[in-house]
Amino acid sequence: MKQKTYFLNLMLVVILTLAMAAMVLLRTFGPAMVLPKWSIPNMVLLSLIALLLDHYLAPGACRCYICIPLFAVLSFGILPLAAGVVSLAQCWKIALIGGAVFTLVTWLFSSIQDRLSTGPSAKLAPVISAFGLYLAFQAFAGILL
Repeated sequence: MKQKTYFLNLMLVVILTLAMAAMVLLRTFGPAMVLPKWSIPNMVLLSLIALLLDHYLAPGACRCYICIPLFAVLSFGILPLAAGVVSLAQCWKIALIGGAVFTLVTWLFSSIQDRLSTGPSAKLAPVISAFGLYLAFQAFAGILL
């Protein structure tokens, strides 16, 4: 099996690109529509989608844990700026928060999956744990705000 070391980072870029394209299209064709804000639960949702795709499309892939925060900061910084969703002043804040959120979610999701990867419920366990992590981060963001 080939090593898919950077597949998780590629999935994050793909998910963020699709989200930015959707936001640009909605802003273009529905200018009165209220678009979602850059919040911690939304960043967690995008991160969990990328992690689920990585888990199902590249099972057992080794990861470069030094590159995950670096590529996450670059992805969360460059793609929203290129799509025109954020200004340059907001770009730094979103990049740092997005990188920290993606790194933390990756670490939590990976540790949960290492413990739940056996047994008959191993097929559905990633989705259930991702849902639980999303709800936990929503509660955490509610406490912060």
